[in-house]
Amino acid sequence: MNDKKEKQFIFPENISSDYGVFLGLSLKELAVYVLPVFVVCLIFLFLPPHSLKWVFIKLAISIFLLTILLAVLTSKPVKNRNNIRLTDYLKMKSSYNKRQHRFFIVKRKDIHGKGGMF
Repeated sequence: MNDKKEKQFIFPENISSDYGVFLGLSLKELAVYVLPVFVVCLIFLFLPPHSLKWVFIKLAISIFLLTILLAVLTSKPVKNRNNIRLTDYLKMKSSYNKRQHRFFIVKRKDIHGKGGMF
């Protein structure tokens, strides 16, 4: 009568399996989201005109775009859940708003004393 139970591991929902390489982003997220925008910004910088004023303007636009992208990817709107990012939160909200909702309507009170509506 050898009745051994195997140990069962339960992982909570707020545990993320990704390794944060840069600002909490995984290598896949960096390659899919940040790298293409970075390459487009570099190409944008090397396009003419090359005067000092235009280079500063193009550099400011590129830094602004990269900052906005990193802010959207790294922000976490739910305090207690570190694994929920802004993109996940917006997807959950949009799927909730798109699904069918059920509303229960209270029956009207009988105003005239009759059983019907009028």
